[in-house]
Order: sequence, then structure tokens, then C-alpha cells
Amino acid sequence: MMTETQTIPLTVRQAGSDSESPPVPALPPISRKKQAAVLFSAFVTIALTIGYNQCFGVFQEYYLSTSQDILVPAPAEQTSPPTALLAFVGTLCYGLTWAGGILVNPVISRIEHGTWAPTTPSTRLWRRRVLRLLTPRTITISGVLLMSLGFALASLSTTIWQLLLTQGFLVGLGMSLLYFPLLAPAPEYFTSHRATAMGFILAGGGTGGLIFSSAIRALLSSVGGRWTLRIYAVFNLIAGLPIAWAVPRSRFAGVSTAEVPERRNTHISRALALTPAFLFSVVAAFLQAAGAQLPLSFIPSYTVILGLTASKGANFLAASNAINAVSRVLTGYAGDRLGRQNTLVLTLLLAASSVFAFWLSSVLTTTSSSSLSLWLAFIVMYSFSAGGYYALFPALIAEVFGIRQYAAVNAFILFVRGLGTMFGSPVGGQLLGSSEQGTGAYASIAYWDGALLMGATACCVGVRWADGKGKGWKWIA
Repeated sequence: MMTETQTIPLTVRQAGSDSESPPVPALPPISRKKQAAVLFSAFVTIALTIGYNQCFGVFQEYYLSTSQDILVPAPAEQTSPPTALLAFVGTLCYGLTWAGGILVNPVISRIEHGTWAPTTPSTRLWRRRVLRLLTPRTITISGVLLMSLGFALASLSTTIWQLLLTQGFLVGLGMSLLYFPLLAPAPEYFTSHRATAMGFILAGGGTGGLIFSSAIRALLSSVGGRWTLRIYAVFNLIAGLPIAWAVPRSRFAGVSTAEVPERRNTHISRALALTPAFLFSVVAAFLQAAGAQLPLSFIPSYTVILGLTASKGANFLAASNAINAVSRVLTGYAGDRLGRQNTLVLTLLLAASSVFAFWLSSVLTTTSSSSLSLWLAFIVMYSFSAGGYYALFPALIAEVFGIRQYAAVNAFILFVRGLGTMFGSPVGGQLLGSSEQGTGAYASIAYWDGALLMGATACCVGVRWADGKGKGWKWIA
């Protein structure tokens, strides 16, 4: 039986140019089976990396509780619990997951195109052997091993700085080595339905968060923190190694013509960096990353403040991730039909509005029943609208800057997003008031989060304006 294939015309857009070059010739055709394999492997990768990062709030709430068995002395027994420092464990991991792309992507590109091929006789023997072993597969497998090592060593920790080195730094570095080799080439395998495909892939974050939030909370309650981390290390190894082995190649690997350079761009040119669309995109990425993670970090702890149990907080976080997963698929589908930039601006505006309309109102309301109702409304509205950015920005990068610039722009923007993530939650932890204030302790965090997301929305409007000015205005864009 013949395998159905399709030849995908990809175009090269030069930075600062309104015209497009001819279609890239002689790219390998793509089978439906290959597209399905890319979808599945990228989906599971997102679940193991972003899905875990989105449920770190369960660990954070546990470390701050009186029942935790890892940190000595227990943070709950301290006069001023180190909330900001514990939040930084999660945000360091999340930030490194994204920020590492600025180093991983260039390495992967050079490997795939043979830039480091050890062909000269003068190359030292040890260097030839190392370069021969350096492949995308060895990088992704190393990432999985580092992740599991980080969780295993975290189970032996007794201080926050040890958690920062293990559950923060080692796990985050490993996630970056797994994330980018599998995610960077994914958009190249889809064209007209690229936003839908990326929405499905990125829904893995919500799906992973849904599963891991409840599972981790159950393990923490039954076997404690140390054995939870050990079990998760083993699970990560079993689930991650097959995916790491299946890393796809870039479709541009080995393609070289007069019109197309041999190796895809992995660095931002000065001309591109100075364009308004790029500058607005970078600032939007920083502000959105700083604001988007804040509610996820504090859903469990705020739920406890409302008088509910830690298990309820984990369930709310799981529900948030479930809604987020569905939202990423739906907004990706909507972006292909209503315009990716239009949909992105709308979802960001809804996310920012939900913070002020529901979370802040819940904080300021004195009636406990009303506060809980507003909190639940916030979780639903925010979780649905926040998924839009994650689903649409990869396809939007390819649309605004061109598929040949995708690897470079995506890596840099994710690097900036990593910095934003490491900025938002720790600042939020510093803004958190004392426990005696009740829900009022979260007022400054809600104001901070809403301001960050409103700023990101304004910058995405700037991207829409700059792109329309350069290429001609279209209502569906």
C-alpha cells in the first residue's frame, strides 16, 4: 500500500522585505504517518516539560505546608516563610526550559547540516569521536537523563538552595535539551493547518498539568515528598527515553540551493532585531511569560487561604490545565480561520480582563462564598483565555517572520520568555502579604499580574500594526 504524501511549499521571507522569494524547491515530501509521529512526540514532550512546570504550584504549596518532609527547618515554622525563594525553584526550571533554546537550537542546526563534521585530518582524534557521537538524539536522551537525575537528587535535598540546584537548575536544563530538538522542526511539517497542529501539540502542556497535578498531590499525601520525587524521576525516564529517541530532523537539513542557504538561520540579524514587529514581539513575550505563570503558581495556596484543602487546590490546578489544553486546540483552530494575530490579541485581552474582573474582585470581597465563586470563575475564564498565546505564537512567528527565520526568532523569544518567567513569580512572592491578611494578602499580586498581561496585550497590538504596515493591512491576519 502506498503511503499518502504531500509536498509542502515553504517560502523564505527576508527581514524587512515586503516580498517573498520563490518557493523552496526539492524539500522532501511528508507522509501523513510522519506528520502523526511528529504530532505525538512533540505532544508528549510538551506534557513532560511544560505540563510539569505548570503544576509546580502543587510542590510549592507542599513545601510551605507543615506536613512536608524535605526542608529543614520547615518553612511553615519560620516567621517569614520564603515564598519568593520557593517560587523561584519552579520559575528557574520553567525559565531554563525556554531560555536554553538560544544555545540548543544553533547546536542542533550545526549538527544536522554537518557544520561540525570531523572531516579534516588535522582534527584531534578525541574531538572527531565526540563530534561523531553528538547528534540530536544524544542531546535529547541527555536531557531526559538530566531531568531524572535532577528529580532524584532533589529527593535528597534538605535546603532550598539544594532544590534550586536540582529541581530548578538540573531539571530545567534537561527539559531544554529535550524540548527544543523535538519542538523546533515541528512547524516545518505543516502549512495551512499549522496553527491547529501547533495548538494540538501545545495542548500537551495542559494535558500534562491535568494528569501530574492530581498524581503528584496524591503521591505527596501518601508517600511524602522524597518518594514522590524518586517515583517521578523513574516515570520521567520511562516516558521520556522513547520520545527522545524519536526526535525528527529539520526539513531543511541537507537542502542547499542558490536561493536557500545550506543551514537555517539560528541567530537574529541586526536588521531583523531593529524592526518594530520584532521589538514588540520580544516585549510582549517577556510580559506575557512574567504574568501567565503567576496564577498557576498561586492557585493551590490561594485555594487554601479560602478555607479549602490542599487537595482541592491541586484539583483546581488540574482543572485549570484541562481547560487550558482544550483552549489551545480551539484557539489554534480559530487562529487558522479568524487570523492568528487577531485571535492572539483577543485571548490576551480576555486573560488580562479576567484577572481584574474575577481574581482581584475575589481578593477584595469580604464574603467567603462570593470570594470562592469569583475565584472559580477566574480559574475557568483565565485558563481558557491564557491558552491562546501558547497555541498561536509559534505559528505567528512563522507567519510574521517567515519559516526560514522561525528557528532563530523562536529561540530568542523563548529565551526572553524564560527571563520573564524567572521575573514574574518571584516578584509576586515578594508582593505577597502576611497570612493574617487572609485573601487581602494577594491584592498586590493580582494588580501586578493584570498589569503585566495588559502590557503584553498592548505589545501584541503593536505587532499587528507593524506587520500590517509592512505587508499591507488585512482584516484576517
